[in-house]
Amino acid sequence: MAPNKKWMELIHDRLNNAYKLGVNNFLDFAFTRLREARVIRCPCIKCCNTSSGTREMVKSHLIVHEIIQNYTFWYHHGKKLGEPQSNSEDVEDDDIEEAYGEDEIHGILRDLYPNFDADNTNIDGNDFLEEEQNLEAKKFYRLLKDFEQPLYQNSKVSKLSTMVKLLHIKSIGCWSHESFTMFLKMLKEDLLPTESNLPDSYYEAKKIIRDLGLSYKKIDACKNNCMLYWKDDKFLESCKVCGASRWKEDKHSGETKFKSGKKIAHKILRYFPLKPRLQRLFMSSKISSLMTWHQEKRVDNGMMRHPADSMAWKKFDELHQSFAAEPRNVRLGLASDGFQLFGSSRTPYNIWPVVLIPYNLPP
Repeated sequence: MAPNKKWMELIHDRLNNAYKLGVNNFLDFAFTRLREARVIRCPCIKCCNTSSGTREMVKSHLIVHEIIQNYTFWYHHGKKLGEPQSNSEDVEDDDIEEAYGEDEIHGILRDLYPNFDADNTNIDGNDFLEEEQNLEAKKFYRLLKDFEQPLYQNSKVSKLSTMVKLLHIKSIGCWSHESFTMFLKMLKEDLLPTESNLPDSYYEAKKIIRDLGLSYKKIDACKNNCMLYWKDDKFLESCKVCGASRWKEDKHSGETKFKSGKKIAHKILRYFPLKPRLQRLFMSSKISSLMTWHQEKRVDNGMMRHPADSMAWKKFDELHQSFAAEPRNVRLGLASDGFQLFGSSRTPYNIWPVVLIPYNLPP
């Protein structure tokens, strides 16, 4: 159990005995948790957990330079997820929810579809069947059905939560689609009961969780980068600028190439719509509370640790005062670069991702 963190609020009075006692308690906690470690990361505002030092060095840094005020979860110093708070600390709402064992997937559903109450919904009720469902309602109730459906009879985990966790492991482990399908089949045929609801393939697993994520749109592009086949131009067969064909052609016969009965475009732009992604930031209760961090909780002591500390940010605030007055307004940074995915391939395949980064969030 971590010691009280109230002393971290006394950074402007670091010679206070309460602050010094808090530093000693922090060091006792860190060296106890890290056991035989002779040095630990220094969480002062100068080192920012990037440099390590002995107990005496870290202690002097914390008194001279002060501790990072928003470093309240001491993960670099032995604090673990799910660990109970100390009796003297205030317990946040999120911790209360976790203490009551709320399923994390249930929380995700509630954040994604705040207009629907999953706790008081009977998906088998006649009232629901008689109502005309809109698209969002259909997505929600489909997810809710999978959430309430156990993986197998008397299982403690749901079908939906199981697939979310398995696909997360696939992503972290860089598994191929084929290997994931083989893994699902092995689980279903050799380890789980015969009546289990586990899907048979990666494709079926993706169908289960598709409404949890944010999709993207494929937009064909001219092979010479002249235009996009979009909106009024989506049905054109050739570029209206250079006249090049929209579709790939066989080198020998000159006929249009097909794949699964569909023509193959020369180039494809994968567009991730911005608006729903910005909305998603404010759907999550945890993330939405961090969207004002840059103004309400950032430590402004002249050191450059976040874009909000830069002269460019401050100059922007001077020029656009009405925008800066609302801390929830989203500030985005744009980055782009091109690279070749398969360096050893004889056929070059380049992509140019364009990425938007929300600067409101803490580092």
